[in-house]
Amino acid sequence: MKNYYIIFLIILLVSCSFIKERVAIKECKFSLTDVTPYDFSFNDLKIDFTIKGQNPNKVDAKLDKLSYTFLINSKQLFSGTTGKGITIPSGKSTDFKTTISLDYNKVGDALVSAIKLGNVTYTVQATAYINTVLGEISYPVEISFQ
Repeated sequence: MKNYYIIFLIILLVSCSFIKERVAIKECKFSLTDVTPYDFSFNDLKIDFTIKGQNPNKVDAKLDKLSYTFLINSKQLFSGTTGKGITIPSGKSTDFKTTISLDYNKVGDALVSAIKLGNVTYTVQATAYINTVLGEISYPVEISFQ
């Protein structure tokens, strides 16, 4: 009977450290570090965005996905999902890329809005998703520009 308690305690400790590792992503900071346009056509172009995830925690963070929407003057320019299965080591940062296809019509609308208002504000609204033993956890994050 004593062996069952020991096994139960070991399983409990392992699962608690697993949950702690998965929840650590809440404190990570995200920033946009590079933008590379390419593959221009008559209707659209492709853009690679490099996002840096910084983990100030003492445990590795597991990012299952990051869903984002990029807005210019509150007008949605594009949205997507990235970061599937990314590990951000404790106390370090990790860069990961996402590629989007951008329709020129949406860019035109955003530019006309910026010209009318006389200024441009960029916003990235994102949601980080992590899966834990207890289920999926999601929360909003702010992606800053470097």
